[in-house]
Amino acid sequence: MTDLPGASRQPRAYIRRRGRMTAGQSRALEELARYRLEPGVEPLDLAACFGRRAPTGLEIGFGMGQALLAWAEQRPDWNLLGLEIYQPGVGALLLGLERLGLTNVRAMEAAAETVLVAQIGSSSLDEVRIFFPDPWPKTRHHKRRLIQPEFVALLAERLRPGGLLWLATDWMPYAEWMTEILAREPRFAPVESGAPDSDDGDQDRIQTRFEARGLRLGHEIRDLRYRRLA
Repeated sequence: MTDLPGASRQPRAYIRRRGRMTAGQSRALEELARYRLEPGVEPLDLAACFGRRAPTGLEIGFGMGQALLAWAEQRPDWNLLGLEIYQPGVGALLLGLERLGLTNVRAMEAAAETVLVAQIGSSSLDEVRIFFPDPWPKTRHHKRRLIQPEFVALLAERLRPGGLLWLATDWMPYAEWMTEILAREPRFAPVESGAPDSDDGDQDRIQTRFEARGLRLGHEIRDLRYRRLA
């Protein structure tokens, strides 16, 4: 693989994606504030945000929220935070939380890097999931990919030792990119399927809309999981 980024880069600019919202999504954004956290510059008190102390998971770019809702149902004993910049997706997640009566999820409409730098403390996350991020397939756009050396180092800092990073993509060149970048970070070790610490029985995930589209196009799905080392 060529054209890997170097050790430093300028922070990327994010454009908030508003999109076309349904009436229900608009209502959710207005009325379901109990499920939302506002971005800011002060560190989050996660126990206060959720009203309890519990293992904490983070999904970055949750899309329309299907996988995050399934995770919340699977892990009612966990506190889950979702980050997304697509406003209709935030509204869809809030509607799902209301429909299912889930209380263990909070959503934030914000860019992941900003929140991780300013509002998430070191070693405060037990798991991070990033499913089907934009692969930015053109070479000149590779600098826009979320998975970069600095971002992976930031994730390692925010995950506790023993915590899990779970990535998924349907774009093989991006899977190779992710694998090579993760191999550079000494605080992560790959988790092989079926390994003693793989947690396979507890790590099933539903098929996302993006995954279904990739399968229709004949793409191979790759799940990449890494354990944060002590």
